[in-house]
Formats: sequence, C-alpha cells, structure tokens
Amino acid sequence: MRSILVFLACTQVLGCSIFMRSIERPQAEVRNVSVASAGFTGVTGELQLDVTNPNNFGVPLSGIDWQLSVGGARAVTGRVELSQTIPARGVAPITTSMTIDARDAIGVASALARGVRDYQLSARLHFSTAVGQLDVDVQHRGTLGGGASGGLFGAR
Repeated sequence: MRSILVFLACTQVLGCSIFMRSIERPQAEVRNVSVASAGFTGVTGELQLDVTNPNNFGVPLSGIDWQLSVGGARAVTGRVELSQTIPARGVAPITTSMTIDARDAIGVASALARGVRDYQLSARLHFSTAVGQLDVDVQHRGTLGGGASGGLFGAR
C-alpha cells in the first residue's frame, strides 16, 4: 500500500512539472500576400507567414484558418492542414495558396474601383502541444500596391 502511495505522489509531481514548464505563445508575421493570376473563374495567389517559436522546445503547428478582407469586405477564407514542427527558438516559413472565387473577386474589384486600397488578414494558428491545443490569433493590415517582395498586397 505504501509503495502505491509513493508511486502516486511521484506521478503527481512529474505531472505537475509538465504544467509548470511555461509555454510562450508562438508569433506569426505576414511576409507577403500575392496574387498569381486572375481570370473568369477567380483570382489565385499565395499567403506567406514566418512563424516564430520562443520556447526551448519544438512546437507542432497543425493548421491555420485565415481570412483576407479588402476594404472591410471578405475576399477569401481558407484553411491549411499542416504537420510541421516549429523548431525551438526558431522561425519557420509557411506558405499556403489562396483562391478568390469569381463572386468574391467581383466584390473586391468593385472596392478597388471605388479607390479602396487597404486589406486585413486575420489568421488563427493551431498548435498541438503536450498540454493541449494552443491557438494563436494574428491580425495584419496592409495597403494594396506591391510591397518589398513585389506582391499585389504588400505586407506593410
């Protein structure tokens, strides 16, 4: 009986040490949002993020949900499933494709015709950690017109 109590006490101490190790929230920075082609069926492009892990251990990134708005109107939403570990104290580039269907592209074109040049990217990054899922929200605003990397949507 005594050995069972000692075993339970040890497992509780070890279990608590997992939770006592603090997990800092990873961060993401938009590197670029670009448009590759436009046609009758819609617009296609790419979203590029740099995800930073401030922890002393790798953190598995399992997915990203995102929405791009132009002039306050939703242009495109998407989800990318990932299985990528962001290295300890490291940065990992993430690239995903995006497609704006023709109906939404018409709304974006209308906003552009009115002179709207601002966009907003909202993203939620999903990390699978030892203590459960950790979600990190990212908001980024920019101005249309080509950033340093030459995309239609400059990451400014």
